[in-house]
Amino acid sequence: MPGEEVPRLGSDGKFSIRLILEAEVYPTEDEKKVIQAMKTIVPFSEELDDVEIQEGEIKVIRVTKDGYEPLSKLRNSFRSNRILDTARSLLISKRGDIRPLRFHKQAAIVGRVSLVDNEEFSPLGVIVLRIYYDGDPLVLADWLTPRTERGKPVNEATLQDLLYGRG
Repeated sequence: MPGEEVPRLGSDGKFSIRLILEAEVYPTEDEKKVIQAMKTIVPFSEELDDVEIQEGEIKVIRVTKDGYEPLSKLRNSFRSNRILDTARSLLISKRGDIRPLRFHKQAAIVGRVSLVDNEEFSPLGVIVLRIYYDGDPLVLADWLTPRTERGKPVNEATLQDLLYGRG
């Protein structure tokens, strides 16, 4: 996003990850349910984390989190739901850039992780996750959404690879 400060390689030598999770709250929706749906994608605490609510005709909830830990739940969901290949195809562009992931808001409200590639398939809108990573985007993809063969992850990046790079 314009004006967003993207973290850079820290003094400890680790690559940085910043997550920005956003959802619109329509007048017919319950804000608490939308927040709960967002927590299905990336766990957060309304008291401890950076949660911003922009008021307007349509409210926008934005959560900012740093680190790889918040992605662990999503990483496990991609595996348990057997959607690694789909998630990878939506995460990485043909040029190798990281793209925002869009999740079906209504599915998330009932605790399910469901990706959408077109917002038209989610009548009440989507939950958008933007991932900023200052390492090699393919390492992030190989950790979060590795390629599969016969349904099994292959060439999966380790946490060490994610934090310090492949070397």
